[in-house]
Amino acid sequence: MSQSIHLPGLNGLRAIAALTVMWGHIFLGPFGYWGFDGDYRSIFPLDGVTLFFVISGFLITYLLLNEQGQTGGISIKKFYVRRILRIWPLYYVYLGVAILLTQEAFGKELLYYIFFGANIPFAMGISLWPVVHYWSLGVEEQFYLFWPWIVKKTSLKSIIYVILTIMVVWITCKILFWTPVDKSPIFRFFAITRFDCMMTGALGAVLYYQRNKWFLKLVQNKWIASTAVLLLIFSQWLEMVPAIIQPQIVAVVSLVAIVGQLSEQKPLINLENKIMDRIGKISYGIYVIHPLLIWGFSNIWQKLNFNLSVSVQVPMIYALITVVTLVIAQLSYWFLEHPFLKIKDRFAVVQSRSSMSK
Repeated sequence: MSQSIHLPGLNGLRAIAALTVMWGHIFLGPFGYWGFDGDYRSIFPLDGVTLFFVISGFLITYLLLNEQGQTGGISIKKFYVRRILRIWPLYYVYLGVAILLTQEAFGKELLYYIFFGANIPFAMGISLWPVVHYWSLGVEEQFYLFWPWIVKKTSLKSIIYVILTIMVVWITCKILFWTPVDKSPIFRFFAITRFDCMMTGALGAVLYYQRNKWFLKLVQNKWIASTAVLLLIFSQWLEMVPAIIQPQIVAVVSLVAIVGQLSEQKPLINLENKIMDRIGKISYGIYVIHPLLIWGFSNIWQKLNFNLSVSVQVPMIYALITVVTLVIAQLSYWFLEHPFLKIKDRFAVVQSRSSMSK
């Protein structure tokens, strides 16, 4: 029987990441044009994908360390079975639906999406728009190819040095290939394949697992932890940060927010509540499904030709896409994802119980 670890607030942070990504895409081409011009993107322009990466790096590493600590080893086979059952069903169903509904000219580029290499066409500027957001899922799957092996083969004393090495190498490569104008595909590859951000989460997982007193004293200070959550939500400050280091800054803030929620003392901004928990549970569906919904409803919206001011239409559109996406994502969770998740649980050695339910 698998052991269960409760990680409070994690679903709340997933909810923030998923909602801000969705809101940021509503008025961003090529997903949808609503019939009027202007930049009406969300006031919450967080790089939610980076938050997802840090959560993933933290959670995967923490669970692997616990599995190794409890059983003396890591079952790589069970790890991959769990990842396949979590990611693949919705991934391929949406891919098929996108092909059928949009009738895009899916050529040889489709192979990148079939084999989880969507970050490559994204870096080359040849992404297929209905699945352009799949670049981050490609990065995640590529991370899974090597990271559980490293955790399994590396001692707890040495793993921090491995993490820091990967971070330094990745950031150095990004800087070396950076150019002020016409950034090269190589730079774009290192910039979007954010293993460095996932390593930030992994580093936090190791320090949290070790209960490093200096680390916990800093990031679990209630004022610092609350500030991190606010910085994630109201992230206009990112406009003042040079673009080349923005993901790293967001990654550090994300890590502080994650570990801050895990404090034994109730945080000032507590993300452990039923609404955030529910949205966090369906965050994968929100992320995967929302582009097609934006595309479909924007086409309908233009044809209806509402005789309303833009100031009225914009909040209506935000409300419409939010409600519809949440409903469809919940249906996806119940009827597509959950049956596979029940099978996945059979292969869990150490299970994350990040939701409030027992």
